[in-house]
Amino acid sequence: MFEIGQHVIHPGQGVCTVTGFTEDVAHPMILLRAKSGHAETHLMYPLAQQSRLHAIISREDAEDLIDSYADLTVDSFTERNSALEETHFKQQLKLGAPETVRVAKTMRHRIAEAEAHGKKPSSYYSRMLKEARRRTLEELSVALGADEDAVEERFKAAIIQAGEIPPQFRDSPQIEARNRGASQR
Repeated sequence: MFEIGQHVIHPGQGVCTVTGFTEDVAHPMILLRAKSGHAETHLMYPLAQQSRLHAIISREDAEDLIDSYADLTVDSFTERNSALEETHFKQQLKLGAPETVRVAKTMRHRIAEAEAHGKKPSSYYSRMLKEARRRTLEELSVALGADEDAVEERFKAAIIQAGEIPPQFRDSPQIEARNRGASQR
């Protein structure tokens, strides 16, 4: 059972805060508040489905995840069409960290691979990167008690250290735009 004030991962919304519980005996609900960007959403989630919610990553696990980013493997899942692949990665995002980080790393890898072969990356790569990035920054900023910009800077350093961004592009607007996903679009 969750407590008021506890942060949880909602499968569709990402990080939420438990704000209360309804007294409805027939259909008890958990009251949640989700904040995505500047918007705040209030949700009612069935208590009977609370097993689909889970606590956010611990501070220690968040620190370890950032520190061991270079060792995190990319997801090798492939399917006969991009819609099925996208469905797989959407399911992974529902699990929270470390899977959100793995999805982001996988999408960066696939984008770079396509570009290295002179191909235009699939548009779902950018969508998944954007959502994985958003969910990762939300969860880790809560776990670490830091703002999202500080967490993003730590990840940028980890990505550079892992060699995923070539030295000549480390401060380029193109890399910044790619790392932010298509958030400007």
